[in-house]
Amino acid sequence: MELRQLKYFVTIATEGQFVKAAEKLFVSQSALSQQLAHLEGELGVDLFDKAKRKKNRIVELTAAGMVFLKDAKKILDLAEKAKEKLKSNKESQEVIKLGSYRMIHNQRVIDSIKILSEHFPNRVFKLEEYETHLDVQEAVQNENIDFGITVGPVNVEELDFLMLKDSELQILMHAEHPFATKASLALSELKAEDWVEIKASVHPIYETIENFCKNAGFARTGHIVQEVSSLELMCHFVSLKKGISFVPSFFDTSKYPDVIKKKLSGDTLVFEQCIAFLKSGKFRIDGE
Repeated sequence: MELRQLKYFVTIATEGQFVKAAEKLFVSQSALSQQLAHLEGELGVDLFDKAKRKKNRIVELTAAGMVFLKDAKKILDLAEKAKEKLKSNKESQEVIKLGSYRMIHNQRVIDSIKILSEHFPNRVFKLEEYETHLDVQEAVQNENIDFGITVGPVNVEELDFLMLKDSELQILMHAEHPFATKASLALSELKAEDWVEIKASVHPIYETIENFCKNAGFARTGHIVQEVSSLELMCHFVSLKKGISFVPSFFDTSKYPDVIKKKLSGDTLVFEQCIAFLKSGKFRIDGE
């Protein structure tokens, strides 16, 4: 027994004519008659008086049909209510707004969604992108988003955070660079190098890197020969021997065969990526 057959039967009984029922259901009369015959065959009873229908073209329910009509209407009504309930639940499913900054690596976004999905199953995620990691923190603070992937430290009193990933800065250079054979590099050795760098306006730790270089005894002013908008472009320019770059250790450069990463000896620069959220927010992660 199919819901379609029940709907056909109820419509015939309500309209009192096969022609009108077929028009209302947008099916042919032959298809309507065929499905009714299947239903009656499965039930083992006639639902309409066949003699009156054949002789006078009158659609009249049998005694069994009258009883079954009440049950059929109840079944269709329950099915419709179940459908509406499911639709309502889907529409009312809570959405979690997750923000990230423009230079974030896609894998960090994926990692964040996995973590948040463990804490908040069956939620829909809406992704928002901001220019910088500080813009993300501000968006969380202003409750424009529920969670934000940002760079630590998070020094906003209203915010708490969950550690996501830390990474150290390494040096990206062409495989034929004179320093390519060295196991590691002292930052002070690089003071005369040309640099390819992410634009300061979107770089999450640009000032931190500049201070890092100054502490090693040099400034990169005048030595940044190419500004780019992504780590991928950075790799391409380094592969063209336009300069060297700072690159996070987690970034996979294997698809760029002409470039290599070198660790820094001595002091290095480690930066932390984390998920920030309001301490008093609707969504938060406790006990981390």
